[in-house]
Formats: sequence, structure tokens, C-alpha cells
Amino acid sequence: MLNFRVIIKNAVEYVSLVMVIAFFSGLCAKGPEWLSAFDYSTILGKFGTIAGTSDNFTGHGDISVRSAFLFALSIIPGIILSLGVLSVAGYLGALNAAGRIFSFILKPLLGLPGSSAFAIISSLQSSDSGAVMTKDLYDQKIISKKQRCIFSAFEFSSGGSIGVYLTAMPIISAHLNLPILLPLGIILIMKIVGANLIRAYLYVRNDEISDSYPGEERAAVLNTRKQNIEDITNIADAFISGARRAINISLNIMMPNVIMAFVLTVVLMKIGAMDFLGKIGSPLMQLFDLNGQSMVVLVSAWFSGLGGVAMGATLCATGEISQTQLAIITPAIFLMGAQLQYMGRILGVIGLEFRNYRLMFAISIINAFLSILVMKAIV
Repeated sequence: MLNFRVIIKNAVEYVSLVMVIAFFSGLCAKGPEWLSAFDYSTILGKFGTIAGTSDNFTGHGDISVRSAFLFALSIIPGIILSLGVLSVAGYLGALNAAGRIFSFILKPLLGLPGSSAFAIISSLQSSDSGAVMTKDLYDQKIISKKQRCIFSAFEFSSGGSIGVYLTAMPIISAHLNLPILLPLGIILIMKIVGANLIRAYLYVRNDEISDSYPGEERAAVLNTRKQNIEDITNIADAFISGARRAINISLNIMMPNVIMAFVLTVVLMKIGAMDFLGKIGSPLMQLFDLNGQSMVVLVSAWFSGLGGVAMGATLCATGEISQTQLAIITPAIFLMGAQLQYMGRILGVIGLEFRNYRLMFAISIINAFLSILVMKAIV
């Protein structure tokens, strides 16, 4: 006998899953105007500009603690919206549907549960939203410590890949002699490769990160989750619950980590560490038939992703690197870009153990140089 209540419940779960994926993927932004009401970027919007200028309240041209504070402040609305919507998705059962569908894909591909699909999709659009969602998955014990480490590797190398790439492409596209989506495809493949390298490492070093939770801790978390679900009686309550978690994470975790990352960046730039690394890295680039200026571009990218893109475009325009050389290093610019910032914005927010930061830095650099080999074979 058919149980119509179960059928309706499952239908709601799958419909909400489709809607949430569409919401974070950006698909709804390209349709009729009414459809954009279900698009993350459209709902999030942009800050207005100051009269007579093209700047919003964050300004430009400064790298300091003050600018870091304003930058972190500008991120908070996106985090609130992300966790609010994700909380609604959980209330409607979208996570259950995601677990049933995506486990067949994500488990063999990355060793992650299907319910992490939202965080993966979001991390490709926004590094900050992806990091917050990942932390939320871990806090609710949906993913384990090992899975959090694998997830961190996927997110840390080229954080916010699609969003950042499409934003930066206008700066560099005029100097590329290849389809502009080709480097993005290489970036996404390398992210998966890097995450699986970490996955293999953790499998070999099984004693380094425990994959289990103490029984009492897990029971306490499950009881808390059950209590929270019982307290949420409608969609509005679900959104507010997620928004409250987002505010707590933003103020107590994200903002201090962003400021710390900016402080490190300023110090290293002021003492000339970037120029020094560029000089000592020149011999390494020669192994790939690239000149020393290519290393300067990559080092610039390590400090600032968009800075590396701008540096590459400038050096190509002045003839210091060729179009072919720029094409070869383009995926690498993004794969190892903004590492100091992402240390705070991604790893710090996720809550990854500090001793594993070295793995994240190493895998990003490995991804970058593997992409150079791939691009060298293609171009």
C-alpha cells in the first residue's frame, strides 16, 4: 500500500535539493528576471558606491588591518545568506536527498558524503561561503576529521575557483592565445587530483588524524541536532537559526583569521620577501622552459591572486613573458593564489588543525606545478 505521506516528504526533499543547487550554482541568474529571485548572487546583491567614486565603503589601494576589517565586514552578509539557506535546505530534507544521490559520486571521487555537495558547489563560487558550510558540516558531525582535511585541500587550492576565475579573466584574457575556459577546466581537475593526494596521504598515515569521534561526544552532538530540529517549526525559524550560526562564525572565527592573514601579507611584502622568492625560484622555472619573470608572477599570486593575474598581464604586455608562457602558468596562478589570505579565510574558518596547514600549502604548490606540466603539453 502506498504511503502518500512518505511520497510527499521525499518529493519535497528532492525538489528542495534541486532548488538549492540551482540557487548556489548561478543557473537562475541567466533566465527570466523572476527566476533571478532564486539566485544567490542576485539576492546577495552588491554594496552601493560612494557618490562621485566607483568605490564602496571598503575603498581601495590599501593593505592593512583597517582594510582587512572592512573586507571581513563585507563578507558577512554572504555567509549569513549561505548558512540561512542551507539551514532551510536541511529543514526541508534536501540534505537527506543529497546524501542519497551524491554519495554515489562524491564517495569514490573525493571520499566525501553526498550531503557535502552544497558546500562543494558553494566553495566553487565563494571561498568564504564554502568554508563556513564545511565548518558547519563538521560541527554537526556530518563529515569526519579526515574528510574535513580532504575538503580543506579541495577548497584551499584555488578557493572560489569559478567566481574568482571569471572575475579575473577580463584582466588577462586579451593576452591568452587559447580558449579562456581551458585553464578553468585544468584548475578544477587539479583540485580533485590534489584532494585525492591528501586522501591517499591520510590513508597511509592512518595514525595522524583520527577518523572517529568519541562515543559520548557524538551522542551529545546528535542529541543537540535533534533538539535543534524540534525547536525549528517553520522555514523562517530555520533561516534565522542558520543566520545566527553564521554571525557567530563570522565574528568569532572568520574576522580574526582574515585580519591575521592580512598582517602576515603586509609584513612579508614590506620586508621584500616576494622579490627574494622570485629570484631564488628562477632556476626552478627554467626546468619548465619558463623564465624568471614567470616565477615573479607566481610569487605575486601566492600573496594575492588578483595581484598575480595583474602582474602576469603587465609582464606579457611589456614582453617580459610571452603569451605562451602566460598561458602555461595561468592555472598555476589560481591554484596557488592568495594562500596567506586563504589560510585565514578558509583553513582558519574550517577549523583545520594547524599542524596540517603545511599539507595544504604543499598540495596547492604541487597542484600548480602539475598544471604547468599539463598546460605545457597542451599549448
